[in-house]
Amino acid sequence: MRIAVVHTVGAPCGCAQTVAKGLNALDHEAVFVDSAEIELRAAEIAATCDLVIDHTDTFHGSGFLRPFVRWLLEAHGARVVGSGARACLRADDKIAAKACLANAGVPTPPGVAMTSKKQTLPSWFKAPAVLKPAFEHMSRGLHMAATPDDIHAGVAALMDRFRQPIIVETFIDGREFAVSLLEGEQGLMVLPPLEWRIHAGENGVLTEAFKQTSVSQGRQDAVRAELLPDMEADLERLAMLAFHALGLRDYARFDVRLSSGGTFYFLEANATPSLEPYEALALSAGWAGMDYTALVGKMLSAALRRYGQIPAKETGKTHIPLEAGPVELVVTEGVHHPPPSTLDLANLLDVRQGDRVLDLGCGSGLLAIAAAKLGAGEIVATDIDPRALDAASANALANGVAGKIRIRPGSWYEALEERPCLDAERFDVIVATPPQTPAPRAIGPRYGGPDGLKHLTTILRGAPVYLKPDHGRLWLLAISLVNTTELLQRLRERFHDVSVVRRTERPFTEDEYESIEKGLMSHLLELRASGRSAFRDAGEGRYIFQNFFICARGVKAP
Repeated sequence: MRIAVVHTVGAPCGCAQTVAKGLNALDHEAVFVDSAEIELRAAEIAATCDLVIDHTDTFHGSGFLRPFVRWLLEAHGARVVGSGARACLRADDKIAAKACLANAGVPTPPGVAMTSKKQTLPSWFKAPAVLKPAFEHMSRGLHMAATPDDIHAGVAALMDRFRQPIIVETFIDGREFAVSLLEGEQGLMVLPPLEWRIHAGENGVLTEAFKQTSVSQGRQDAVRAELLPDMEADLERLAMLAFHALGLRDYARFDVRLSSGGTFYFLEANATPSLEPYEALALSAGWAGMDYTALVGKMLSAALRRYGQIPAKETGKTHIPLEAGPVELVVTEGVHHPPPSTLDLANLLDVRQGDRVLDLGCGSGLLAIAAAKLGAGEIVATDIDPRALDAASANALANGVAGKIRIRPGSWYEALEERPCLDAERFDVIVATPPQTPAPRAIGPRYGGPDGLKHLTTILRGAPVYLKPDHGRLWLLAISLVNTTELLQRLRERFHDVSVVRRTERPFTEDEYESIEKGLMSHLLELRASGRSAFRDAGEGRYIFQNFFICARGVKAP
C-alpha cells in the first residue's frame, strides 16, 4: 500500500520519519507531505494514496486550525487513519471536550473558560490553577498560577499571545498517567497505562519544554503504572467511555491525573498522540506485547476495517474480443473496470447501420465503442465523472472511432443540450448500466437508492422523450438485488414490447457487501424478505444474484 504521512515540517519531533520506518517494515510505501501544502495536494493525496496518517502539529502556525487538514483530506475522499476531522476538532477544543466528557460522566478538573480579560473567576474557584489556551496542544502556553492575581495576569498574557479563550482549571495534585487506546480485531482495548515521574522543578506538570524534549534511547521519567486491580479497571472503564463520548476512532491517548482522594481526572484528549518509539503510545503498546511495527500495523488494520480492504488498482490496457470487433481498452485509476456483464451487453446490442445511439453513464466508453463498431452513425456518451469522460475520449481515439463519439458531461439526460423536438433529433438506441446497489444511505458511486431503483427510474422516465417512438430501443442491465418485477412493470407501462433477452448469474459474498458499508448485507436480506430483491443462498456466506439484460421497444403514446 501507498501511505501518505502528513506532518508539520519543523515540528519538534521526528514522528514522520519514525512512522515511515514502521511502514517500510510492513512493505508499505511512505509518502511525506508537508501539511502547509495540503490545500494544493489534498486531491492528489486522496487519489494516489491508499491511506493517510495525518500527524499535523500546527497548521499555519495554529493548533486551532489543525483539524482543517483532516477536513480537507476527507472532503477529497482520502482514507484517514485515526479519528475523523469532526472528532479531532472536538478533542482539540478543550472547552467542548470538557463539556462532552462531563456529560458522559467522565471527571475533569473543575474550571472555567475565560473569554475576556475582564471576566472574573467564580467565588468557588481556588488557586493554585493551571492555565492553558483552549485550542493548543503539546502544553503550548501552559502556565501555573499560584494566586488569583497570578491567574488574571496569566490569562491576559495568554490571550494576547494566542488570541483564543483560556481554560483555568483547578490544579490536581497527584499521579499523572498517559492512557492509550487502540482498536483491535476484538474491539477497543486500553493499553497498559504509563505513569510519568515528573521532576519537582517542573511544578508537577508536563510543560511545553518537557514535551518538546527528544528522547532517542529509552527514558527514566516514564514507567508502567502500578495500580490496584479495581483502580485499573475503573481507569479502563473511564478511558473507553471518554473515547466513545468524543467520537474517536482507531487510536488515541488521554492525559489523566489520579488525585490523593482516588479520583481519576481526565485532563486532555489527544486524537493525534506522538508516534515516537519512546513516547506514551508506543511504550504502552510494547508493554502489551506489540513492537513498533506491530503497532503501526494495528493502526492501519483498524482503518481498513472501517473503510474495507483497499481495492486493486483498476489500471492497465485490456484486450476485449467483442463480436463487433476487438476493443483495446485502457481503464485508468478511479474509473470502474467493465465487468463481464457489460461485455455481455455489448454483444447483445442490436445497433444497426447509421443508428443514433445514446450511452448514459459511459464510464470507460466500452459500450459506445461497441456501438460504433456495430455501425452506428453517431454516438453521444455521457458521464458525470471527469475521469470517465477523459477515459472514454482516450479509448474512442485509441480504437479509431473518435469521429463518431461525442462526449458530454452531466448526469444522465441532463448532459444533453436540449430536449428533442423532431424525430431526427431523437435516438434509435439508448443503453445504460446505472449504479443500482440498494442501501439504506448513500454509499458511494455504486449507490442506487434504498431499493436500487433510483437511477433506473430516472433513465426509464426520460427514455420515451429521447427515443424515436416507432422503433427506438432502450437497453438496460439490471441486477436482481433490485425489484426487477417492479422495474419490468414500469417498463411495460411505457413500451409496447419489453423482454428479458438474457440472464446470467453473479456470485457474491457477504464480506464483499459488508466492506462497502457495514450492515449492508442486512439491508439486502430485509429487501429479499419483503419481496423487493431476489438472490439465493449458496452457503457459507456466499450468494448469487442475476443480471437481467432488458430490451424495451416501441414507445407508448403519453
